[in-house]
Amino acid sequence: MTTSHPNNSTPASAHVPLHKKYTKPVSKSAPQLLNFDEQALAIASAGLGDTDTRGKMLQLAIVAAQGIGGFYATRTEQHWHLAKQKPTVGKVPSPTFFDEDFSEKCSSFLQSGQVQTYSCEALEGALIFSVPIDTGQENPELMLIVATKSSPIVEATQRLTRIAAAMRLWINGRAAQDSNWQVKSLASIIAMISQIETQATVKSASEETVNLMANHLMVTGAAIGTIEDSKMKLKAISGVSKLDAGSNTSRGWLNAMVESETRKEPGLFPAIDEENNFLLQAHRQLASSLQTETVFSQPLVTEDETFVGALVFSGEAKYLQSDQFQRFNSTAAPAIAAALLSAKQRQKGRISRGISWLTEKARSNAGILTGAAMLGFILLMLVPVTYRVRCTAITEPVSRRFAVAPFAGQIIEGHVEAGDFVSKDQVLADMDGRTIRWELFGVAAERKQSVTSRGMELSDRNIPKAILAELEHDRLQSQEEVLRYKQEHLQVRSPIDGIVLSGSLERSEAASVETGQVLFEIGPIKPMRIEIEIPANEVAQTKAGFPVKIWIDGQEDNVIKGEILKIHPRSSTRNAQNVFIAEVEFPNEDERLRPGMKGTVRIDCERRSIGWSMFHKPVNWMRANFSYF
Repeated sequence: MTTSHPNNSTPASAHVPLHKKYTKPVSKSAPQLLNFDEQALAIASAGLGDTDTRGKMLQLAIVAAQGIGGFYATRTEQHWHLAKQKPTVGKVPSPTFFDEDFSEKCSSFLQSGQVQTYSCEALEGALIFSVPIDTGQENPELMLIVATKSSPIVEATQRLTRIAAAMRLWINGRAAQDSNWQVKSLASIIAMISQIETQATVKSASEETVNLMANHLMVTGAAIGTIEDSKMKLKAISGVSKLDAGSNTSRGWLNAMVESETRKEPGLFPAIDEENNFLLQAHRQLASSLQTETVFSQPLVTEDETFVGALVFSGEAKYLQSDQFQRFNSTAAPAIAAALLSAKQRQKGRISRGISWLTEKARSNAGILTGAAMLGFILLMLVPVTYRVRCTAITEPVSRRFAVAPFAGQIIEGHVEAGDFVSKDQVLADMDGRTIRWELFGVAAERKQSVTSRGMELSDRNIPKAILAELEHDRLQSQEEVLRYKQEHLQVRSPIDGIVLSGSLERSEAASVETGQVLFEIGPIKPMRIEIEIPANEVAQTKAGFPVKIWIDGQEDNVIKGEILKIHPRSSTRNAQNVFIAEVEFPNEDERLRPGMKGTVRIDCERRSIGWSMFHKPVNWMRANFSYF
């Protein structure tokens, strides 16, 4: 026996609180402290489940050490932690207690192979008795008993040593039973899988699976679901011949399967670790709906990690919480998943089954069916339907207006570019007026000089020169009016409301323009003309007045309906194809169409037979390319 102190590992100030405050220790009366070895042997030989045996052994150890709580610790990857899947009794420390220092202590406890005590100030001065348990597994275990300083260390150590010996006997006996159980379980799984694989459909294989599992395992109910089209589908419930997918019970089973699919690991409610119960809400609801103690789910995953479905069981806790039950399911799950996947691959679809049925009937009544099929085909080809032409379309404005240079000069700045919306009389560009102002000043001065000259000539009674001066004055006045007109029209304005189709002077500063030169092309957007490009080989089937439906790219949910106004008599080439242009006018009140948008058009033509609609093009092609037609 060794006693260690926290001063070497955990600082006294680093208190790790217990889950609850200490209460009065377990009674020290003599009757509870006698015959601990006999009580331990009685528990070990009682044939209880793993959880019950460990729980009773833990309670007995707490009484033996006059402790206030106990729990199991296990090691995973060199780190010790609270075994959440094992029972706990009384007052135990929180999981954060297992720091690096305490993990090293646990490792030393295990290596000693003996019951040891550890005085831990971080637990308010409590004593911890460590009891090594040889489980024969990769993850070793310790039984840890929390006691007060007043506990009799020597007597408690002796009693715990006897309890540890009884647990080793129980573990060894359970190992022998487990080997025998594994052989029987393997035989049961092989027999069950062989029966499942004989089923032709996934549904029958699922029904066989749940009925066999329910009969073999001690459960009150079992259900299975498989993945179809990336969704979990309930396939069968044990003892139920016809599923009602809309019932609350069926939805409860399905929700538990979906929860199992999400978790990708077995689920047990109520969980041994009560902290994880909140993760199993669908399991909780199913248990409440079925009024059963426990619900267990097992994902069905093949060995190559293909998720096939899930199994869900309901029943008593002592069976569903047992290690044997859970190990049986984890062992059988990959084989069941593979069998269901194989059944799914063997199962024929509805079309395949229909073709097989027709083939069998055709073999038995070949002549009648052949004649009926030919007659049906001929009658079908004579059924009249609306012949429809599919083609493309592009939107264009109904008219185009141009903003031109009012006189020769230079552009100072352009204010719009292609694609901009403009309103009537909006300024599109500014022209340079400096030269005009200079000329206007000169002409105005010359005109004033001519007035003065005329007055002087009149005073000298020089009538011919006075007349010439008056004519010069009139000429200069006309020239001045022209220059003033130019000065008042230095801004190029939009003639209409619409959108700028072409033209941009954004980067053309001081650009010279001539009188009448087109600076901007503007088109209205209300209404809008839709130009339909009818292929040349279909134009004979279309006429003005035929209804059309137009789907503009990006606006397919708003179908444009109209009728053909006219078809241009002359063909044109667009996108390397010979087409005839048909026009449809659209009000475009919401201004959702813009020039240049493309779309798909369906023209409803005259009614024709299905046979003509399907075969007139290849027949016409053969007539045009082969001389004997």
